[in-house]
Formats: sequence, structure tokens, C-alpha cells
Amino acid sequence: MLAARPPHWGPHRAPAPRGPRASPDPGLSGGGSRGAGCEKAPPGRAPAPGLAPLRPSEPTMAVPPGHGPFSGFPGPQEHTQVLPDVRLLPRRLPLAFRDATSAPLRKLSVDLIKTYKHINEVYYAKKKRRAQQAPPQDSSTKKEKKVLNHGYDDDNHDYIVRSGERWLERYEIDSLIGKGSFGQVVKAYDHQTQELVAIKIIKNKKAFLNQAQIELRLLELMNQHDTEMKYYIVHLKRHFMFRNHLCLVFELLSYNLYDLLRNTHFRGVSLNLTRKLAQQLCTALLFLATPELSIIHCDLKPENILLCNPKRSAIKIVDFGSSCQLGQRIYQYIQSRFYRSPEVLLGTPYDLAIDMWSLGCILVEMHTGEPLFSGSNEVDQMNRIVEVLGIPPAPMLDQAPKARKYFERLPGGGWTLRRTKELRKDYQGPGTRRLQEVLGVQTGGPGGRRAGEPGHSPADYLRFQDLVLRMLEYEPAARISPLGALQHGFFRRTADEATNTGPAGSSASTSPAPLDTCPSSSTASSISSSGGSSGSSSDNRTYRYSNRYCGGPGPPITDCEMNSPQI
Repeated sequence: MLAARPPHWGPHRAPAPRGPRASPDPGLSGGGSRGAGCEKAPPGRAPAPGLAPLRPSEPTMAVPPGHGPFSGFPGPQEHTQVLPDVRLLPRRLPLAFRDATSAPLRKLSVDLIKTYKHINEVYYAKKKRRAQQAPPQDSSTKKEKKVLNHGYDDDNHDYIVRSGERWLERYEIDSLIGKGSFGQVVKAYDHQTQELVAIKIIKNKKAFLNQAQIELRLLELMNQHDTEMKYYIVHLKRHFMFRNHLCLVFELLSYNLYDLLRNTHFRGVSLNLTRKLAQQLCTALLFLATPELSIIHCDLKPENILLCNPKRSAIKIVDFGSSCQLGQRIYQYIQSRFYRSPEVLLGTPYDLAIDMWSLGCILVEMHTGEPLFSGSNEVDQMNRIVEVLGIPPAPMLDQAPKARKYFERLPGGGWTLRRTKELRKDYQGPGTRRLQEVLGVQTGGPGGRRAGEPGHSPADYLRFQDLVLRMLEYEPAARISPLGALQHGFFRRTADEATNTGPAGSSASTSPAPLDTCPSSSTASSISSSGGSSGSSSDNRTYRYSNRYCGGPGPPITDCEMNSPQI
């Protein structure tokens, strides 16, 4: 039942339908604002433009203030003050909105930086006030930090190294000298043997422990076959468990080859020193290829080759954490990218030849000062290899599971480089960057820096280039073996190259046998006892981690060769 209308209401009129409809009243203007055409002009004043006067015959409706569905809107009498109020509006606005220098548009364009600074100041001021007003937190409600291994480990399951700590009443910890994904390396003093040693502390996690146990087994196997320590492999002295960490005790060595390069300002070492390093590394690979061993290092790079003595060229290979024996391959992602072989990139079976590929890359880098193949990812790495060596053989790509990641098959059956977003803009094409130009065979060495120096003739460079190309054969079976490398003409012996770089009293051999032998542990330790070297490189090649069993403040600022006539 409908309630009766109040007597003061005018005749009832149905509400107009919603939507954009033309007004039935010819006196109403379609261009007015909301409510336009519903008010009468003030006495003595003409109607405002766009407004038509209300006709007397039109029924009206008076609504008491505070009643009806439109009580929030002004009534007919109140509308008479709208236009004067609009004219007075600029006078009532705050000065800030009328000042052009502080207008919102200016604050969001020309003064945008000032606006952000002001927002920051307000934000941090409120944050500071909230912190001051907040009640002190009850210590009982604080979230306790997780304690690992009874407080001996940090959040990464690494042992918290404390200088001066005594382990097993024997080893006195000196300092941290290396860190990596496996754990840490510290320099310590062995009170029983009275010598400095390097202790590799494995992370307190099962996966790392299992991996370290494989490394331990391989190191012990190599020690059994190298009792005289003449094959340039780091010597494992002993191992033990300490507070749930497997600890491997090694001889303390000196700086790695990347440190040596960095201290030449990445200009490289001489061809003579490169030859001495190459001969020792080929001898080490020949030892690893012994049938009783058949060990693949899987991570040969400058950081994992350490000098025994900062003034000598004798070296040793370290870090067998990724190593495996032939036929027992357990890892797919192996080798640091710059030194990764094509068979690993392509996903085909690999063997000991992958270490020879890495060695070829290392030798070029040691002489030029720059990596031969410095890819930013696997695709770029393959592109850089192809740029120097051309497209890999079709039979090799036909059998490679990951061939189509880098190449695409041609209609005729061959292969070409796949065009992807990862392809460098400056890429020139297969075989356009010749190794001869990289080495500077006819131009006096890399950048012409070795022009006129003894031992850097074009004939010397041609022999070096030939050896490297044999090390970088695409097909692993065609790649030169360690024995074949040692018999290469690059290692010919001359009077000036037969310099004894080993300990006093040793004699140089006329065979391809090692030129150098490491000094005794006590000699190396006494030279390196002034402090531990950093565990990470300071340059921007962040893909690397240093795993250094070393001591000392670092190589001399000048080239190591210039400080020692024997090198």
C-alpha cells in the first residue's frame, strides 16, 4: 500500500528514464551541467547562457531539507547562489593551488625529483616516529636465530673459522685463504710436523660430504702412484673429521696462474714461461691418463693451477672436487665455461680429452692475457669457438643430443649456426677470427708486444700455434694426447731453455720429462708464511671462484719473469 504524499509536494511526476535521451521540454538545453534548466535566473538578471527560464505551467516539487531521495542536493531556492559561488571559488582556493611554482603539474614534471625527495623525507620521518613510539620488544617474543651444528656453522653450513683456534691439539688456525661452493680453505700451522699447511674444510651437508669423499679417494689413489711427488699433482698429507666437517690437509702452495696474469695487467707471460707451464701440465695429464688411474680432472683452469714458489715456474694442479675416473662419469655440468670442451657443450660422451681442450685454452690465455673463448653463456661460448675453428664436423653434430641448441641442419645435410637472440651483434661468422691473428704469429706476438724479444720469432709462434690447434681438435679422438704433446716440436730443448728451475742441486733433463720440481713443503711454506692470499678475484669475472691452497701477500706487482731470471 502506497503512503499518501505530503500536502506540500507538488503533483506527482514519474521519474525520467535513465540513459542519454533528449529532453522532452524544448526549453531545456542539452549542453548544461547536471541540473541545468531546472533553476530560475535571479531577479533583474538575464538567464545565464545555455539556461532557459522555468515555465510557470511546469509543475514543481518542494522538498523539505533533509527529506526525500535528493536531500543531499540544493533545492530550487539554493540554486540561485550557485553561479556567484562559482565566481568566488578562485578566491576561496588555497594559495598553493593558485601558485604556478607549486602546481601539481609542475611538481610531477619539472620538480619531480624534489617531489620524490619530499615523499622520502615524509616516509622516513613517519617510520622513525613509529619506531620511537613502538613499545620495546620482549626478548621472549623474539625469533631465535637457528643454531647449526651446535653453533659451529653459519647459515651456509660452513665452519665458522676463528683465528688462533687449536684443532686436535695439533693444528693452529691462522687465516681463511679460500672459499668456494665446496666449503673453505684455511692456512694453519701443524705443531707436530712444524710446518704450515692448507686445510680444506668441506661443508657440513651430506651432498658435499659425498662429493668430497670421491675427491679423497682419488687423491689417495694418486698419492700411491706418485710417491716422489714429481707429477705436478697437489699432495694430500692426511684427512680427519672435525666437528662434523671433513677436513683435507694439503701442502701449502703459492699463487695461482690467474693471480700471475692479473699481476701482468693481463698482458700475458712470455712464450718461454708458457712453454715451461705447458710441459708440466702435459706431464700431469700424462700421469692422470695412466691406466691404473684414468682420472678426468673436469675443471682445469688457471685458478686451479698453483705455483709452488712465487719465484719459480714449478706448478701443481689442485681441486679434484669435480673429478671422476673414466667409465664412472657422475656429472653432466662440468668444466668452467671458458674452458668447456665441445663434447660437453653438445652433450656427447666425454673422456680424458676434455682436459686437453682446457689446456689448449689455458696456454693461449697465459700468453695473450685474455681468454680465447670468453662466452657469456653456453650458446655464446659455442659461437666463439666456431668463430675461431669453424663449424664442427657433421658426423659429430649428427650424434649430438644438444646440436640443435647451437646449430640447424641445412637442406643439403650440412649444419650452420643457428640464428638466435643470443648471437652477438659483432659476430663475424665461422672461421673469421683466426688463431694466427690472436697469437700475433707474424706481428710480434699479441698486440705486437713481443716484437724483437728472444724466443718470440715467427717460427716459435708457428710451433706454438700448431700445438694449440692440435689440442683444440673438435673430435676427441683426433685431439693430441699428453704423450704426443710432450713430443711436439714446441718443446724442443735449447741451451737457453734448459735452465734449471728446480731446487738447488737438481739437474735439467734432456728428455721431455719435467723441467721443474716443487720445493719441499717447508721451503714453500717459509716463503709464503707472511699471510694468506684472497679467496676471490677482484675483477668482474664473477663466474669464477678461487680455490687456493696458498699463502703470501700476492705476486710482485711487476711480471714474475722479470723478478727471477730462472723463469
